[in-house]
Amino acid sequence: MKHEILIYNKTREKIPEKFIKITIAKALRFLKLKQPVEMAVLVVDKKEIQRLNKIWRKKNKTPDELSFGLNSRKSAVVAKDQNSVLNLGEIIVNAEKISDKKYLSKILIHALLHLPGYDHAQIEKLEKKLFNYVA
Repeated sequence: MKHEILIYNKTREKIPEKFIKITIAKALRFLKLKQPVEMAVLVVDKKEIQRLNKIWRKKNKTPDELSFGLNSRKSAVVAKDQNSVLNLGEIIVNAEKISDKKYLSKILIHALLHLPGYDHAQIEKLEKKLFNYVA
């Protein structure tokens, strides 16, 4: 199954694009989605992610990542039945958090689990298993 993981670097920093794609692809394999996934990962500086957090979450803090999902878990099931590409949405990553690949994996996994609509209780159950599978 061919997933389309688009990566946009909005900084001057060199980012590990291949590592990001491999991490997400392994996580999607673990989640056993039945159709191809399309999603985006944006890497932005801390000022930009803080601005986005303030706009969308009304919090004036600098997060490690933000997730903007286009599907709830209910519509993800419908998309499986239609046998079409599932557009999950986008993950925005703080560029300051990409140098430590272990930590980058953790925040990518956490953000990815938000996209199809998992809540924090469900995410806590899946994160460790997924992290061990991806690592």
